[in-house]
Amino acid sequence: MKFIHNEILKKHTSFRIGGPANYFASPRSFSEIQTALIFAREQKLPVSIIGAGTNLLALDKGFNGLAIKLAGGLKKIKFRGNIVYAEAGAFLSQLISLTAKKGLSGLECLSGIPGTLGGAVVMNAGAWGKEIGRYVVRIKVFDRKGKEKIIQKKKMGFGYRKSILQKKNYIITEVVLKLRKGKKQLIKQKIKDYLDQRKAHQPLGIPNAGSIFKNPVGKFAGKLIEEAGGKGMRVGDAQVSTKHANFIVNLGEAKARDVIKLMTQLQKLVKDKHKIKLEPELKIM
Repeated sequence: MKFIHNEILKKHTSFRIGGPANYFASPRSFSEIQTALIFAREQKLPVSIIGAGTNLLALDKGFNGLAIKLAGGLKKIKFRGNIVYAEAGAFLSQLISLTAKKGLSGLECLSGIPGTLGGAVVMNAGAWGKEIGRYVVRIKVFDRKGKEKIIQKKKMGFGYRKSILQKKNYIITEVVLKLRKGKKQLIKQKIKDYLDQRKAHQPLGIPNAGSIFKNPVGKFAGKLIEEAGGKGMRVGDAQVSTKHANFIVNLGEAKARDVIKLMTQLQKLVKDKHKIKLEPELKIM
């Protein structure tokens, strides 16, 4: 496995924003993850897991540590009946496609969400009132010393866009999911319907990092921003999408500082208009 020095992170984030990582690695096996963690300990480097680089804002100054990208490396998926064993670097799109072909239902609501399975579990990703956490049985992780642990669902602390993994220094390596049997044609139709809705209402095709803010209880962040006059606001090349106000898009040369300044302005607008403080869903590296 190669450790790349001063790798530019904008090449690895869906936002196309980010300066150099001091070191960068793309492990393709569990043992290579352990090798990367040993390297980080020996060099006294902080570690950041970037998955596929979605839902992530890398800073302009980069990251003074080791960035580990799991996407495309740990991607094996196995089936035993309605139980799925999937490595954390598998793309959600690939997983959903394979489960549909097997006639397994449950993950259709995640259709169109970019990124890896591991990232989805960390964030408890979801849409249309459903979340991936409901289908998780257990996960395998490495701690930062490279020791493997198994965490059962009841210890995961799943909530709206949260899990204990956001506070623990664990690296997910494998996820076990329990899905339900369904009719292949109905599953494929649901996937199509969800993808069509995303195409109609979200700024696909323009660099972005997905939803910027969490939805407050009983509210929609995008609607609150739009009602407060934030839709279309711009700082540098960072702009609130004119298609969906809870997305910020990179019009070309946006900087992390532009995105952060725009997020702060949106929070103030919504606070002044609705007396609600928006909580970021976007992870700042």
